Amino acid sequence: MENITIKDVARKVGVSASTVSRVMRGKANISPETTKRVLQHVKKMGYFPDSGARAMVKKETKTIGVSVSDISNPFYPPLIRGIENTVNKFAYSIILCNTDEDTKKEEQYLKIMLEKRIDGLIVSPTSPKIPILKMFEIRNIPIVCIDRSLENIEADTVCVDNAHGAFMATEHLIKLGHKRVAIVTGIKGIATTEERLKGYLDALTRYGIEKDLSLIVRGNSTIQGSIEATKSLFKLKSPPTCIFSANNLMLIGTYIALKKLKKRIPEDIAVIGFDDFDWAEALAPTPTVVSQPNYTIGATAAQILMQRILKEGPQTRQNITLKTELIIRQSCGAKCGAK
Repeated sequence: MENITIKDVARKVGVSASTVSRVMRGKANISPETTKRVLQHVKKMGYFPDSGARAMVKKETKTIGVSVSDISNPFYPPLIRGIENTVNKFAYSIILCNTDEDTKKEEQYLKIMLEKRIDGLIVSPTSPKIPILKMFEIRNIPIVCIDRSLENIEADTVCVDNAHGAFMATEHLIKLGHKRVAIVTGIKGIATTEERLKGYLDALTRYGIEKDLSLIVRGNSTIQGSIEATKSLFKLKSPPTCIFSANNLMLIGTYIALKKLKKRIPEDIAVIGFDDFDWAEALAPTPTVVSQPNYTIGATAAQILMQRILKEGPQTRQNITLKTELIIRQSCGAKCGAK
């Protein structure tokens, strides 16, 4: 179907293109009769304003890019809702991209966002260094990182205290009497993975438990990866008595693996996870987890980004670290709701 332009509408109505433009923008200096005729033909002809052309003139698109590492992770939907609800208040929209932890896919999406002339970017990066983001800096497109941090890029950051959250999880298991504490970790080199591993190791040190490298297994932040990692722990001569799965997808993987191995939670082995999700209580037994303020992470990142776009707020870069919370349920054998 042929694209209808503002000039096509103007010719049909018998007015100038600028008159049609003023009607579309709700200007009051157009007669009611002309306004009615223009709107009737706009609807009849299926005309839509060219947002690309408007962006060229105004140097803005009223859109921001959001790039996340794995949309299947329950961590992201409430976070994205926080972003969307916040930018909508400023009459902005979002373009959402899912990278699947793939650096090439991420680069392609970021190129598309540059072509779309987005006004700002919120990104959960696949790695600490993403060369194409230098182009965003050159074009003065503000960047806010969520969940993970970047190196050599001028960006604001909104994360949680991953190390402290992991410390709380490990400490909880130790205080329940466990000494063989295993951890299923995420993708190597990612800030969240390394910070949570640090929190785990710090708790072992604090309570005088020697580090055992055989109890540190990599689940690569996926369900399948965690299934294999969890199974490997029970091939050890001295298996763990508890498992800390360091994200929600890996927690699900651990549950699946333990079911396949016919291990009862928490009777045979205690389990704790990092990050809560809406349907966590549908799991049996219900999982004890370190909860992140997902919605608040998104809303905070969006608020900072809008301040950058509108040239308001602090001029210095902001690194916001939000608190986590330990939610005690059934999977560790502790009394539900205990502190």
